[in-house]
Amino acid sequence: MLKNPSIVVSGGIIACILCLLPLNFSAQTSSDIQSYVAQFKQIALEQEKTYGVPAPITLAQGILESGAGRSGLTRNANNHFGIKAYGGWTGRIYLAWDDEATKSKFRWYNSASESFRDHSLFLKNNSRYRSLFSKSIYDYRGWANGLQRAGYATSPTYAKALIGYIDTYKLYAINGGVKLRPGKTITITKTITKEELVGRKDLQLEETEESEEQESFEKTILKFVVEINGVRCTILYPGETLSSIAMKYDISKRDLLLFNETTSENDFQEGDIVFLGKKKKKYEGAQDFYRAKEGESLYTISQRFGIKLANLSKMNLKDSFSLLSEGEKLRLK
Repeated sequence: MLKNPSIVVSGGIIACILCLLPLNFSAQTSSDIQSYVAQFKQIALEQEKTYGVPAPITLAQGILESGAGRSGLTRNANNHFGIKAYGGWTGRIYLAWDDEATKSKFRWYNSASESFRDHSLFLKNNSRYRSLFSKSIYDYRGWANGLQRAGYATSPTYAKALIGYIDTYKLYAINGGVKLRPGKTITITKTITKEELVGRKDLQLEETEESEEQESFEKTILKFVVEINGVRCTILYPGETLSSIAMKYDISKRDLLLFNETTSENDFQEGDIVFLGKKKKKYEGAQDFYRAKEGESLYTISQRFGIKLANLSKMNLKDSFSLLSEGEKLRLK
């Protein structure tokens, strides 16, 4: 389980900064995720019993898609899974940014229960997900990879992210399952009981062992920041895209690209800093200079310190794309 990050005043560049921000810009912490699971696990178990969607998968998707219930779409429209108002939807709609040039129409629910039920029906009634329902409800790895292959999300790390959440927060135990070994799936030849599953040591990963997804997930989450140089920012979580960040923080993808001084969301990798506002002309913290590390560029330093690339280039009389030498001294203000 992740430890709660410490609260530190903004200004310096550190591994983890949690500042007090307006609710619509706050991000999920470990305690937020635990609270989300406690609040919605019973609803997820009801969906599993009624529709056959594994409760750990439902919860992991809800955590990822809603930012553990913190996104504007979830708080304002009870939409936990980012389902758009397509497919003959006749209910209320909510406008939010994602990957379109204008705000997209999302389904607006009267309650979280309605959102969870609609998510189950969305999977159950869509032919592209039909093969998933031949898998065991305990086979969260098979379900996660199947969702990605079926195109549920565009992120290439979507399955890894779901498994990371399930392994890290022990969501597999919610329906009586076990932590599965990487690459292992549960083949259904008959109805498998919880007791039989627990007895299959060849499928189980010891609780003290970290899965590859869990290790990657925890390392990325520990890099999380929410403010650099007085500018709000986040990181690209496992399973996220710039479009999902746009939806979560109600900022257009066009503005996100502008704030981060790039033209393509393909320039972002898992764990990268994503600014939610314009960077500043100089660094306003105590540090005046910075020595470049191996492989760093002016752009990575501008992201690291929240300084506009053009201003950083001008201060140091360098072209924006010039190569930096290890140990090279750069002005920050």
